[in-house]
Amino acid sequence: MFISRYSRMDTVLKPGSFLSVVYISDGDGQGISPDEAASGIRRDIDAIDGVAVAPDGPGPLRLEGLHVILKHLKLPNRMLLLVTDGRSPGDLDDLTGAGYVNYVNLTADGPLDEKQKESVRLLNDCGCPFMVTATVIPGKTDGSALGKLAKDAAGSRMMILRVPKSGPDGKKFTEKEILSLAAPAREAVKDVRIVTV
Repeated sequence: MFISRYSRMDTVLKPGSFLSVVYISDGDGQGISPDEAASGIRRDIDAIDGVAVAPDGPGPLRLEGLHVILKHLKLPNRMLLLVTDGRSPGDLDDLTGAGYVNYVNLTADGPLDEKQKESVRLLNDCGCPFMVTATVIPGKTDGSALGKLAKDAAGSRMMILRVPKSGPDGKKFTEKEILSLAAPAREAVKDVRIVTV
């Protein structure tokens, strides 16, 4: 695991927050040293609400050994947000329990599996705030699946629906379709936001 890159300012990952985002890749690689990334982030401390740590690419972020990187990146009085699919609830419990992470962005594209539901339970039990992000695909995602996802993630502070400008086959959602998709999710989560990516 290594830091492949970082973005100095992001306002899309958690709308309403200014975050520096550190991207982590699995395996071995040169990348950026944790000290170098932390130094760059500390220069922006007055302009950001916190730091997010996310996987670099579509795969999940492996949590084992992540605490070493998080220790370098944690800023005083700032959020440290972890982007994860929630399929390693034991590791997530360790990271939140030890205070390395104080906000979680749980990524899911449909109803949660048992491990993800366990992660939601532990986040609710320990009081760690979390949000859910789902990518919606034209012709694939439907409102009932998003409604079930929102119910599975009871306690979530926010739900982000990431809408691609166009799907893999060139299909696009109309504005009416997007609002219709979001309606069932809004029954379970008060703050549902739509972000075009």
